[in-house]
Amino acid sequence: MSNPAESAEHTALATLGDELARTHVWHVLSHALQVRLSLDKREGLPGLVRHSERHETTGPICDAGRIAAALVGKLRVDGRGEIADAIVSLLSGGPLDADPMLWLNEVQGKIAMRREAAAAHRAHGHHEMARLVENTLSLDLRVALRERLCADGRHDLAEAISKATYADEQRERHETRAPAPAQPPVPATKYEPPPDIAARWALADSLGRTHPAGVLAYALVTKLRSEGRDVLAGSLMMFWARGIAGPIVDPARLAADLVAQLRAEERGDLADTIASLLRGAVIDRDPCDIMAVWLNELAGPIVAPEPLAAALVSVLRRQQHDKLADGVEALVRPNQ
Repeated sequence: MSNPAESAEHTALATLGDELARTHVWHVLSHALQVRLSLDKREGLPGLVRHSERHETTGPICDAGRIAAALVGKLRVDGRGEIADAIVSLLSGGPLDADPMLWLNEVQGKIAMRREAAAAHRAHGHHEMARLVENTLSLDLRVALRERLCADGRHDLAEAISKATYADEQRERHETRAPAPAQPPVPATKYEPPPDIAARWALADSLGRTHPAGVLAYALVTKLRSEGRDVLAGSLMMFWARGIAGPIVDPARLAADLVAQLRAEERGDLADTIASLLRGAVIDRDPCDIMAVWLNELAGPIVAPEPLAAALVSVLRRQQHDKLADGVEALVRPNQ
């Protein structure tokens, strides 16, 4: 249950967000949110907003498990535990598991699945495929570490690791490939948008620099819901809560796993560089604390269960799990 100060903050956010939703079209609000997220250095979130909008007609770009976990978490923090338990029970016999507690081992679970896939390829004699799968493990770990460090405000370390990785990859390409022939310079061209679009961008940029990300996110999903676009709203709600919390994993463990994996891939120089960059840095986090941040965001006014359910149903139907989709729809009805 939120405290009085938090309740007052949520009320103020919703009041201003409702006003923005009434006075601006959705794409201005979306662009404004992306501007604000970029200014706040919210790693990956602006791109996820753009990609979600581009794929609105085909459904959410994320997997059903992420949306289901957010839906179950939202229902539980809203005191609707029986419905949450019913959804977990419904989905547990299918292609995914919706229990949010599994997200405490989100990255490790993904790595374990990669290793199982590599072992299966090797057992069938597909050794080259197994090697390719195993060599993606360091990428998974590095992406998760960057997201976690950025969510914790350690952009300096995230950038240093990215630069070291890029330099290592460039050096490897230079050593294994002939240099590309020189290309003639391409004259730079500057896109000049039509006046109406330029005015819209300027307005969105002003809104993004004026209002906090939470207010803009609330305004955007409110606008989308008023237009009957719950699937897109639900997808954005899931990404919002996940983006604010970041990966639910201890970054110190991620860093150790990344260094070990790089050594296993015979990339010892890069492993040494990253280990040196992280030496002495206090980056450890308790995953349970990160889970609490995620649940707190789910409990706020930006996230609602009905759009999350609509997004989940959309993904399930796209995957031809119509009975599961029907079950979710029956369990989560508007104003239930």
